[in-house]
Amino acid sequence: MDIKKGHVAVITGAGGGLGSALARDLAGRGCHLALADISQDALSETASSLSGNAGSVTQHVVDVTDREAMTAFRNDVLAKHGRVNILINNAGITLQKNFSTHSLEDWDRMVGINLNGVIYGCHLFDEALTKAEDAYLVNLSSMSSFLGLPGQSSYCATKAGVHLLTDCLWAEWRPKNIGVTSVHPGAIRTDMIMATLEESDDVEQAKKNYDLAHKTGVDAEYAAAKIIRGIEKKKKRVKIGKDAHIFHFIMRFMPSLGNFVIKKVAKRLDS
Repeated sequence: MDIKKGHVAVITGAGGGLGSALARDLAGRGCHLALADISQDALSETASSLSGNAGSVTQHVVDVTDREAMTAFRNDVLAKHGRVNILINNAGITLQKNFSTHSLEDWDRMVGINLNGVIYGCHLFDEALTKAEDAYLVNLSSMSSFLGLPGQSSYCATKAGVHLLTDCLWAEWRPKNIGVTSVHPGAIRTDMIMATLEESDDVEQAKKNYDLAHKTGVDAEYAAAKIIRGIEKKKKRVKIGKDAHIFHFIMRFMPSLGNFVIKKVAKRLDS
């Protein structure tokens, strides 16, 4: 897809990290932006970081788990922008807990944000994307959709759901000329872990994981640029970071090695 000045891009989770970086990249290309996040302060910070090349920018405080709120968001975007060319379902959280210590409320929250939020976005903007001359959907999955990581059951399960949902839409929406990409980042230098850090089973280990991600991960701007290139090349799947490429290769071609590594990690976490 040729991203053009004047295209309308909708981004959820736009208040920070990757969502904010995507907003800056698209703003630099002259796109109109509809930015959604649960935090008005975060949205305002993203909006203030955009270049002067951006078209009109609207801010929408939205809880992606709320179907009625997402419907109102869709209606507001169309009322203010008239159309949608690019939808990026980026909002998501992680929770570092073992399955046995996950409450059902934890699962409701993870499924609500990471999976239902994506489903709502795809369903509610389907018609608008179908009507657009140039249309594209990007759903944020994860490297974690390739393998089951100990202490990340809800994250892996929901991101795997996004992965397969997006594969289905890639096949179903091709006749409607809507491009579809699933994105599978490894570690990115964002503060996503910090949002739920104190809820972790092992806060000290979670802090170490955060430090490791910031040491070995890629910048959000780099990840955003990779996603934009994926849109331009109409790639079905975009893997970001050496870790994502390595784990995808291992689990596809050497699953026994991948399983050995996962067992070692699980044993270390239990010790």
